Amino acid sequence: MKRNLKVLIIGAGTGGLTLAQGLKAAGVEVEVYERDHSPTDRLQGYRLSINPVGCRALKACLPDAVYAKFIANSAKPSESVTFLDHRLRRLLAFDIPQREGSDVDNERPIGRLALRGVLLDGLGPIVHFGKKFATFEDAPGGGVLARFADGAIAAGDVLVGADGASSPVRGQLLPQAQRIDTGIVAISGKHALSGEGRKAVPAPILHGPTLILGPKGRFMFANAVEYEESSRESVPDWSAWMSSPWEGVRALETEQGADALAQSRDEYVMWGFSARRAAFGPRDLEGLSGAELKAVALSQMTDWDPALRGIVERSDASTFVTFSVKTSTPVSPWPTRKVTLLGDALHNMTPFRGVGANTALRDAAALRKALVAVDRGEQDLLPALAAYERAMIDYGFKAVGVSLGMMRRVHEESEIGRAIAKLVFRAVDHIKPLQPIFMGRE
Repeated sequence: MKRNLKVLIIGAGTGGLTLAQGLKAAGVEVEVYERDHSPTDRLQGYRLSINPVGCRALKACLPDAVYAKFIANSAKPSESVTFLDHRLRRLLAFDIPQREGSDVDNERPIGRLALRGVLLDGLGPIVHFGKKFATFEDAPGGGVLARFADGAIAAGDVLVGADGASSPVRGQLLPQAQRIDTGIVAISGKHALSGEGRKAVPAPILHGPTLILGPKGRFMFANAVEYEESSRESVPDWSAWMSSPWEGVRALETEQGADALAQSRDEYVMWGFSARRAAFGPRDLEGLSGAELKAVALSQMTDWDPALRGIVERSDASTFVTFSVKTSTPVSPWPTRKVTLLGDALHNMTPFRGVGANTALRDAAALRKALVAVDRGEQDLLPALAAYERAMIDYGFKAVGVSLGMMRRVHEESEIGRAIAKLVFRAVDHIKPLQPIFMGRE
């Protein structure tokens, strides 16, 4: 017997919007509440790499037309993954196989803003911007209430915290869950791919993710974002949001919105430089300007190959950001209630494996399947949520651990540790069967 479930989602990020798309497509009532005042409020971050796990999750949740827009807005897929030392000497490289004719088996790089535009497609007034979540509570007659900072209240049968690494929903549901500082600090920026700038970029970076091991635990990551000639004119369809009468969302009529549209098709190298906090001295990097962050990064790369220093030197100072790398710590299953979590709200991980967004997408597809079954009367709500949570805790925190292990490996400070790491990379480079196991693709 059909349940007529109503789902409240806190957070209009990648996982939350994907879940909303999947529920709407299945006829489940859903509302999304986002603290940002518009789709373009936060423009930080550049590129996501959606792997086959993420592609299959999107395929399962999105209507065919929306999934086609995701494909159309994706950048050129990476051809290879390369590990180098700071003098551009090869440690490990392997090709990424391309499955012709498949829309789910290949990696799909896409800009964060472009993906948000795709995932908003067709959701219309389901998404409420400018709604800062405050607390939840059990509803008197069953279900759950969400209260917001502006005094508004929303009622539903289930509340999903998809509100990111600093999740207020998690803070109330699981106050014991911890997110800790790893001691690693990163500076990142954006190097435009145009004219002579493109010619100066080392070839491996143009072919795919490139991980560079420097001395004394310094590390750099770089990857190019380029588009096929046939797709360079494709942009997310923001027209509904430009004319939207609800929630005051007219973001693209602003200067910021216009900049966001232009940036959604930029071609660039996204890069990040990271090291242990002590390497940067006592200064507070978060208080520095972009130009100052550029100087700090270059001061750590004095003996690096000029081509790598050049990427940092030529990057626009306005694109520089810095952040402390944090990670969640594993939690055990908790007593299931009508509030659950998705993505970074529970299993936030370091960026050194690039699977955080894909794990959130996996969560969205799994939770969609559970909630649709409940809505159709095929399962009871709490057992369905409990099964989702147990599975999500298992694979989510395994990904957290693998990501943390990679972070420690590439930031090894001791000479012996670095020598061992390079030896492992070179061994994997020569023993091909080890490569998929090493990269977690077995």
